[in-house]
Amino acid sequence: MHTAKVNERLQTTAPGVAIGEVAGSPQFTHISHDDFRVVHSNLSGGNRVTTRRQVPYCLFTDPELARVGLNEREAKEQNVAYRLFTIPMEANMRARTLSETRGFLKALVDSESDRILGFTAFAVGAGEIMSVVQVAVIAGLRYTALRDAVLTHPTLAEGLIALFSSVSSTNDVRDATSTAAGLQHSA
Repeated sequence: MHTAKVNERLQTTAPGVAIGEVAGSPQFTHISHDDFRVVHSNLSGGNRVTTRRQVPYCLFTDPELARVGLNEREAKEQNVAYRLFTIPMEANMRARTLSETRGFLKALVDSESDRILGFTAFAVGAGEIMSVVQVAVIAGLRYTALRDAVLTHPTLAEGLIALFSSVSSTNDVRDATSTAAGLQHSA
């Protein structure tokens, strides 16, 4: 029995091309579509890869749950210093006009570069709101680009202005590391 291995261009060690479950990609329709674009590009002389792509996640419940990039646990495990921005959907004017104020918006922002590391929304239209943040992440924009944008009022995406204008909490891994080191030296 031959086990096929797949590289970042979705080329295999076995004859043929692997797409979908064989490639080991996350099992979402949108990822299968992107896998197709990778294969098509590479068969057409391009050099497209699957590495470092932002993989959005959306669960179409009521309300929706959407996420892209790092969450708090992943950032802590990777020792990434971040600021956490969070607001309830009650702060979103469009959610109020829809009488759909359940949920929240949350974003992790790199403490040094101000780039958005991750975003989670549990809200009406969470997948649509997340897509706006995903484009900002892909473009390498600082969170201030969304905070300072003039977005149509009232829209769900406009809630990103309130989110990134809110007071953030910090998780500075360097402080935690130096405090732990200090405790070890004093013992």
